Amino acid sequence: MSTRLGFAPVLAFATLLCSGTCLAAEPITICIGNTASPPFLFPGKDGTVQVLIRMAAEQQGLQVKFQPMLPAKCAEEIRAGTINSGAAMGFTAVNQEFAAYPMKKPGEADTSKAVGAARSVVYRMKGSKADWNASSFSDVKLGVLFAKGNSVFTEKLKALKVPFNDETATFQKNLLKMVAGQGELVIGFEHEGKIRMEEPEFAGKIEALPAPFTEAHYFMAFSKKYYEAHAAQVDALWAAIAKTRSNPAYLSAIKGIQ
Repeated sequence: MSTRLGFAPVLAFATLLCSGTCLAAEPITICIGNTASPPFLFPGKDGTVQVLIRMAAEQQGLQVKFQPMLPAKCAEEIRAGTINSGAAMGFTAVNQEFAAYPMKKPGEADTSKAVGAARSVVYRMKGSKADWNASSFSDVKLGVLFAKGNSVFTEKLKALKVPFNDETATFQKNLLKMVAGQGELVIGFEHEGKIRMEEPEFAGKIEALPAPFTEAHYFMAFSKKYYEAHAAQVDALWAAIAKTRSNPAYLSAIKGIQ
């Protein structure tokens, strides 16, 4: 008799405990691009963003699962709520329609909780007259090339009313298209550009223009459906990301990633 009476309080306590911690049993599914974005994300290994998210999640007792896929598919899955989060999403008008971000105030994301910041640069063939002067393009007839799925680039180019082509999957392939005469300018992230410019097929042939195209923060953004159901958990994870970014253990873990 006493055993049966004692079971109810134990069950109630277990239920309360589970409401706070059992979410960790279900990994947070996070989509990333299916091509490398060094040093931030890689489909076959951990980049700096993946290391950051894993470490922050561990501090919260959470598990994460990264799923490489086409950027457009990633956006569709987050919008539908079938994928919980995107690892590194730009704070754009389109993305805000379906994704939740850490906010400082209405209309302004909290950059202290970003997974990182990236500077993009415009590249051209040496001797080309095509140009970018930090506010406008000139002598562009074939369109500006950039890798598919970057909403930050897309929104800015649309605002500038500049023709562009984002049908190619990677920055490297777009450089090859430019070398082959299929475009005058390519936009890519500065870090990867420095690596590519040393490769034999590009060395001495291309140059980076001095004015950056974008300098933007990227965030671990969540589907609005997931955030509404787990707001406290997500807010705590964003706070952990902010702290982990300056943690010596994290800075040591990402040394050498490129």
